Amino acid sequence: MTPLETTSGAGTSAREPGAAGDVRVVRVGEEDWRSHRDLRLDMLADSPRAFWAQLAEVQDRTPEQWREELRGPRIHLQARCGDQVMGSLAVLPQGYTPEHVIGQDQAILVSLWVRPEARGSGASRALFRAAAELALELGRPHLLLEVDDAGHAARRLYARLGFTETGTRHPRESTGGEWIEYEGRAEHLLQILSLIHI
Repeated sequence: MTPLETTSGAGTSAREPGAAGDVRVVRVGEEDWRSHRDLRLDMLADSPRAFWAQLAEVQDRTPEQWREELRGPRIHLQARCGDQVMGSLAVLPQGYTPEHVIGQDQAILVSLWVRPEARGSGASRALFRAAAELALELGRPHLLLEVDDAGHAARRLYARLGFTETGTRHPRESTGGEWIEYEGRAEHLLQILSLIHI
């Protein structure tokens, strides 16, 4: 992937070589709140168990609340083909809360989702590549993420990408299940992505 370049009106972008339909990844800003909102509502409706937030908690947010979410600390990335937003992934360079402290070399990957009709298009690969490169740019190559214990397809995907379980699990009172923590290295992820198609 080429370095992220400035584009008009939508943060920064990079293209995924060889991806179907010329997938590009955009680092979104406040001006992208509508596309961020629409994608977020669709992902929570499609895969409610896969995310911390619930649809009912976010569907009544105001435009200002959506803009505030895009101000950080999460760095939101979108995979796009033309004007179509295909999916998203965010990089969090700090803990979920002030009490959740992570290492200075760590970043958390959150909110991976690709629209059903865009799966297999190269969008996931482009998002992971952009996230890994961003983590390296931030000096945070040690990647963390959490997966619902019932998310078997997601767990297989992360294992395929070189992520391993850390042994840390957090209970989910709403489902009776657990969040399972995984870890990986950004440079290793980039190597794997150069060899496989997801």
